Amino acid sequence: MEKLNENPQVEALLNALEQNGLHQEKAEVQSLVQYVGSMEKTLADMRSTLQSMREEVAKIHDSTLRGKCEKLAEKADSRIKQSFAALKETKDNLLQSAGNALKAFREKGKDALAESIRAMKIPDILDKLASFFQRQSKDMAQEVVSVRALNAELQSTKGDLKNIGRVLVGKAPQEVAAPNPDKGILAMYAGTIEKEQKRYDSLAQKAMNAADKLRNARVKSLMANLNRCKEEVKRSAPSAPPLTHSRGHKPMEK
Repeated sequence: MEKLNENPQVEALLNALEQNGLHQEKAEVQSLVQYVGSMEKTLADMRSTLQSMREEVAKIHDSTLRGKCEKLAEKADSRIKQSFAALKETKDNLLQSAGNALKAFREKGKDALAESIRAMKIPDILDKLASFFQRQSKDMAQEVVSVRALNAELQSTKGDLKNIGRVLVGKAPQEVAAPNPDKGILAMYAGTIEKEQKRYDSLAQKAMNAADKLRNARVKSLMANLNRCKEEVKRSAPSAPPLTHSRGHKPMEK
């Protein structure tokens, strides 16, 4: 995928905003561009980790265990694909909006350019991405619990099978050790998913922080403009003439 900060259309939009003194609008576009870049890098790293996990799963000799792990890997792959789809949609929409904003600027000028950026509702876009990654993170947390439960079940089953074998050859059964949650391929897989979950949490938090920062900056900008308008009104208002009293005149008596 092409990086947004290297896209000619995005560069042209940022330059137009800078040259026209639309610093707040430029900051909003830059915030989304930077977030998308962070999102892209994180998802690429996650896809690489998943590929490594798939390679480990392929080495499992136990066909039943390998099948369970393959299903888990397929689920993780589906989640990554959904995330990349959200990334592509965000990038495509931003590029389309950038083109529309530049067209409005060429045809109608600075005010139309500023209005085009406000119409993009960038804080709302960040909110939606945060919600998306929060849902993904929640699903992953449940998956970690399920994988660890499955791991404990398999370890207990192996212990029971060993005891059955001992009884069949005339040996006394041994006490089955408590399941070790950190042992085995499933434990490794659960640990990997847990790390990936933290990455989704990070993406969600970054999006929320960026949206809050933009909204706070917008409020400050509006307040500054309001105060500036008030000062201009005060300066332009005609001053009232001072009250004077004429000497030598007394008020008429009834």
